[in-house]
Amino acid sequence: MVRIIDINEVIRRTGVCRSTIWRNRKDKSSDFPPCRRLSKGRIGWPDVRIDQWILSKPVRSSRGRRRRRLITGRW
Repeated sequence: MVRIIDINEVIRRTGVCRSTIWRNRKDKSSDFPPCRRLSKGRIGWPDVRIDQWILSKPVRSSRGRRRRRLITGRW
């Protein structure tokens, strides 16, 4: 079953800030999933589409960099 999630849930799941989501929504060349109008003044995204978008992104990690900084004591 597909759930429709609100902007706050999209932010929580993706880690993308609100302004970036709106920018991607306006940009037609963006691969960010389109939203659906639920009522006047309310929109949402299908949770499946958001999950697919998250999985399509390459995994980035700064763990190694952070770890080196902690070991050397340099920030």
